[in-house]
Amino acid sequence: MDRFLEIFHVLVIAGAVVAFGAVRPLAYSLMEVALFAATLALLVKQAREGRIRFPLPLASVLVLGWIALSLVPLPVSLVNHLQPGRLGIPQAPGGPANAKFWVVLSVYPHATMLGLMKFLAYVCALVLAAYLFDSRRRKSVLVTGLIAVGVLEAAYGSFQYLTGFQRIFGTPKVYYREQATGTYINHNHFAGLLEMVAPFALATAFYSYRIWIEERRRGPAGVVSDRQRAALGRFLVYCFLVVVLVVSSFFSQSRAGIVSMLVSIFLVGILAFVKLRRRAWIAGLLFALLVALGYGVWAGLEPVVARFEMLQQAGYLSTEGRLSVWRDAVGIMRDYPWTGSGLGTFGYVYRHYQTVLGRFFFDHAHNDYVEFTCDIGFVGVVLLFLPIIYFVGRMIVSFLRDSRQYRPSVLLGCIGAAVALLLHSILDFNLQIPANALVFSTVLGLGYKAGCLEPRQEGRAAGAVQRSNAVSRPSARVPRNAPV
Repeated sequence: MDRFLEIFHVLVIAGAVVAFGAVRPLAYSLMEVALFAATLALLVKQAREGRIRFPLPLASVLVLGWIALSLVPLPVSLVNHLQPGRLGIPQAPGGPANAKFWVVLSVYPHATMLGLMKFLAYVCALVLAAYLFDSRRRKSVLVTGLIAVGVLEAAYGSFQYLTGFQRIFGTPKVYYREQATGTYINHNHFAGLLEMVAPFALATAFYSYRIWIEERRRGPAGVVSDRQRAALGRFLVYCFLVVVLVVSSFFSQSRAGIVSMLVSIFLVGILAFVKLRRRAWIAGLLFALLVALGYGVWAGLEPVVARFEMLQQAGYLSTEGRLSVWRDAVGIMRDYPWTGSGLGTFGYVYRHYQTVLGRFFFDHAHNDYVEFTCDIGFVGVVLLFLPIIYFVGRMIVSFLRDSRQYRPSVLLGCIGAAVALLLHSILDFNLQIPANALVFSTVLGLGYKAGCLEPRQEGRAAGAVQRSNAVSRPSARVPRNAPV
């Protein structure tokens, strides 16, 4: 059943990606139902086996509880104290009937309930990924599936860019018609998916490279075994897939996406070099990037260069809009400092603070950290992002210490994917796109299992063996009348 659940998980990710990133209500609702059903099936299976093993991080429970708290009716005096700006914004429909004495913290309870269901689905994805990944038994279908989904999406985006076929299947594109978007509406979110997949492709190439080195070391000099050929072939294939993903990222023309991907690839390359201490690895990585750059130049990177040159224009950052939105969002943080205005309510609340670009409606802040601070407050942001940063640190430590071959490669991919999206989130809202948030949750689940749970379980097992050996070791007998 575990293999079936892994395949099902990959299909849910693929369905969310294909359905315009699952931004439509029907798409993300089906995604939620599928993840809830898979988690329920896992619980039923474990109940029949007589043992419940649910790898649920405490941080996820705390964040879920914090979000749910904004839907609990509280005394008006307490809410006004926690949210000084609450008097200026009436509560949208969906709150308690007796709003004179009791009120919920969320200014739009319906939107917060939708956000809570999405977040619960992401937690289910994290738990499923953490449970299903087992480096001691078999290779992960989830990792292979993520690479496959990302590569197919990259190929479709490149096809759009190179042929001018500006459609998402049969639907004509309305926005970003000059960029590669794959099946996403926004090119930045398309780049967000690619930047999370590319580190896994590079990490798998690293895994194949280590096997190739090990086989060369074991075999007789001058003799190339079948395992060496297979490992070298896989290494070259995954290097080619990295080139495909990087080139498609260029074609997206997402400046933050391109920078985030390159930073994550260099981070993965450096960590792998620290692990291997082989210059050939760095030379191969640089060669792959040069191939990607060369193909991009041949295909035409002038629009990409022009996008970066816009940053040099006087006043571009102010007219572009992001800085203005962040500046106005400070007012929301000031009036809703501790609890926020409720998950998913940024677009509703921001209209009351918007001072520029009045003809535009901003449903997102184009910065995940700013938007989450407005939605769930400073306390919620600490509960959400501090454990993620801690997990990334644990993954790096585990990668450097682990003497195995496969598990460190998965950790390497998780590190690169998490760092890439966390960087991109400074300038965009990928975590508000259900498909990308689902992939990110899956990455965290894989990293949580490979970097935290499995090493902890092995440490306990090793300690138990040592204690057992200490108990079974015969002790020297002391004569009864011997002097003390």
